[in-house]
Amino acid sequence: MGTTLIRSRVSVSALVSLAVLSGCTPIDMGLGDVSRANQALQVINPDPVADDTPPAASGARAAAAAERYRKGQVKPPAVVSTTATAAGGGSGGPPK
Repeated sequence: MGTTLIRSRVSVSALVSLAVLSGCTPIDMGLGDVSRANQALQVINPDPVADDTPPAASGARAAAAAERYRKGQVKPPAVVSTTATAAGGGSGGPPK
């Protein structure tokens, strides 16, 4: 009975030692690479060059726009088309 007790204590101490030492393993530095790779794919230019030139502006045009706004005569925005074809699809209704 004495040898079984010693064997079980050795087994328990070996398991505890393994559990403790497993915490000392190095951290995998590759964790999160997929997220960073996906983010990089969605960035247009990850290292943009700063352009400090202000956009072109005209005080006269801005004043005229403000005056039209006050009078309720705002110019409607230009219509912009995002597609060049009239192909069917999506929610266009049932085919005829």
